[in-house]
Amino acid sequence: MSTSGPSADLIPLHIDGEPPAPPAPDVISMSAVPGRRPAPAVRPGVVDWAALGVEPRWKDQETGDCAAVLSPVLGPATGLEPYKRYAAGARQRGETALVVACTGVGERRYNVFSGTVAPGIHLPDRFGSISANSLPLGVSPALADGLDHAEHDLGTRLLNRPPDTWFRLTYHKESGSSRPGVARVWPPPGEGELRPVLVDGLGDPVAGVWMPAGGGARWFVVPHGTDQRLLVEWLVQQALPAYVPGALTRVRSSLVRDPAFATDAEARLVETIAEGQRDHERRQTELQQQLAALRAVADPLRDGLLFGTGRALEDAVHDVLVAAGAAVTRLDDVYGTKSADLLAEHGGRRVLVEVKSANNRPPHSLPDKLLKHLNTWPGLTGTEPVDGGILVVNHQIKLHPAQRDAEVYTDRVFADTLTVPVIGSARLFDWWRREDWDAVRHAVFGDTGDIGGAQPPETAVPDADPKAPRRPGLLSRLRR
Repeated sequence: MSTSGPSADLIPLHIDGEPPAPPAPDVISMSAVPGRRPAPAVRPGVVDWAALGVEPRWKDQETGDCAAVLSPVLGPATGLEPYKRYAAGARQRGETALVVACTGVGERRYNVFSGTVAPGIHLPDRFGSISANSLPLGVSPALADGLDHAEHDLGTRLLNRPPDTWFRLTYHKESGSSRPGVARVWPPPGEGELRPVLVDGLGDPVAGVWMPAGGGARWFVVPHGTDQRLLVEWLVQQALPAYVPGALTRVRSSLVRDPAFATDAEARLVETIAEGQRDHERRQTELQQQLAALRAVADPLRDGLLFGTGRALEDAVHDVLVAAGAAVTRLDDVYGTKSADLLAEHGGRRVLVEVKSANNRPPHSLPDKLLKHLNTWPGLTGTEPVDGGILVVNHQIKLHPAQRDAEVYTDRVFADTLTVPVIGSARLFDWWRREDWDAVRHAVFGDTGDIGGAQPPETAVPDADPKAPRRPGLLSRLRR
């Protein structure tokens, strides 16, 4: 029994443009080894059409039976014979007119209303055009929502092998003026929609698919410079099976088989594969949602510890201490500026926490502020004794965190004279991101005798309300 697939012809594909020039003849060097020819050089941009299962149809070749149109430079010239024959053939067969058009190639112009505009593409009949505005370097597109499988695959391929430049795509419908004395366009412009496949950070499409309201066509618009082999592979492997399966049936392609003639075993396996793909996509969506939820919690705290000043930094330190299992009171809400920023309690120990920031290396005067608050603490109304204090400093904020000094004070002579512990908020951040609560508690409270004991909640998600204190007499009075 033969194990080979059905015999198949090449898929006719109209390539809008001139055929490539034939390769230059090999020249045998006089110094070459007699009887041996040098290996031909690989020419950039050359596509092995036959290996992809495609028969390219160029200018002046028949296009009426083509499966799709690939326009690697601009959208196809819809008023010329090649496209008109292709569209007529697709319409006669009841198939979707499938076009992949690159946009943005050519001379760009600038105006105060639209910014830098690159050449766009013209859509067929009276459906208007799609313009391309150059985007700045460093744009990181993302997949749009609601994509079908073929669209999702195209977007993923573009993200994995991006072009040199991305463009913001805008759909412009042709319209006639309704002002008195001005002739109106007839027939009226057609209705269509440009749906995004990839979007930039502002939600604007950078790759998309245009479809007329009545159906019958899909124009995929991608940036100029997209790898041509990528587009051909996607057309053959994904787009044609999804949108123009009849084209594959005509060439008896192994990429499509009429489900009516499938064996029961084939049908069951196809459904199993489809269900597996759906499960994978659902799982990916769930994981992305979980990641977004984690980042929504982590981003403010990460930003506060690494770049924050004032209340933002104080809030971040507060949340880390709460996550580590401490009961924390905001003293500014009780005493204003007469005391330190926070009072933290854990394991029977209470400490004042002073939180400061410095754009560059911190001044030597910062520890004096904590010492002053430790001296004035006993004279404040309703206080109980504390076991010391700690200074938390976000220093050298203007530098990238990786370039900052590991220690807040690098002057060892000065550091050795300190009578209160001083830690950088970046170090506190590192303990927090690794959920090293023992390190946080030891740095703030010293050895409380329960290191390695009971752990705080499983995830470092700050609670909006401080935990109930273990000694209610102190903190309940402070919170009143």
